[in-house]
This record gives sequence, C-alpha cells and structure tokens, in this order.
Amino acid sequence: MKLDPLKYTTTKLKIHSNWEGATIQGVYCKNLKTNVDGRGDLTEIWSEGWADPNILSPKHVYYNVTDLGVSKGWHWHEETYSQFVCPAGKMQIVLLDLNEKSPTFGHVNQFIASYKNPLFIKIPPFVLKGWKALENNALIINLLTSAGNKDNGKVPFNTFLSDIWQPISE
Repeated sequence: MKLDPLKYTTTKLKIHSNWEGATIQGVYCKNLKTNVDGRGDLTEIWSEGWADPNILSPKHVYYNVTDLGVSKGWHWHEETYSQFVCPAGKMQIVLLDLNEKSPTFGHVNQFIASYKNPLFIKIPPFVLKGWKALENNALIINLLTSAGNKDNGKVPFNTFLSDIWQPISE
C-alpha cells in the first residue's frame, strides 16, 4: 500500500496525550528503568534478552540531535518499524495513524520523553512521526527494523497538526 499523506489533510483527527499511553494500533510504549547510584545513572535502551515480544530486534541504529524549539517531521515507513528512545534533553513525539486499514486510523498519539521520563516507543509502518525538541540538544536514538531507506516517506512538518507542538523550556 502506497501512502500519500497529503490526501489526509482534511481527515478528522483524534488527539490523545501521553498520559493515556499508546492509543494507535501497533504502537507500543515501555517505561525504561533508570538505575541511579552515587556514580551516576544507567538506563538500558534495548536488550536481546528482554522477554518482551513487543520490542523488535534492530537492524540499523542512529541518533539525531535536535536544537531547542525545532520540529522535525513528518516521516513514515511502509515496512520498517521505528523504535525511539530519548536519552538526553526533552522531546515531544507525535504520531499520526494514516493506515486506512487500522481501527485507529486518524488517531494522534503524543508522548513527552526525556532522560527523566525514559520511554521506548515502537512505531509501526504507515504511522507518521514527528518531534519537537523542548530542551537544547535533545537526542533521539532510533532502532530501525531494517537497514536502508527504500520505504521512507516525508512531508513538511507544517502539513499536519501545526498547533499541537508544546512550548519550549527556557
């Protein structure tokens, strides 16, 4: 199924916030545990040994540093799952389900992730994703389930939900 997000600009969207958890079919959110002691903090991002069938083995991993107040999006994959973690700074992550076959078509799911609120967010194909850095040098690590970018798609960040973005921290 090829996705043309621009045809959905007039779709009635159902907006959900992070305190409601994952509301889009196929999206999974796991609170990560931070171990703190006198030497510092340690948070596991991913482990092959986790007995969690919702977390998929990565094939390609990268990180993206975003400057304060910058919004990035919209981006989607047609086959690949993205799996986000924000280990530094603070990010507002917004997801939009544009899979017409999904029972949550038109749902908007948003999360606030940071080193203080470490989340692992799995994002299925045909779900648009975007984020905004709410603190300077906010970092997203993306653990993709495939290498390469054959199934990538992008539209400008102001195509959808231009009024959803949170104010930045000062």
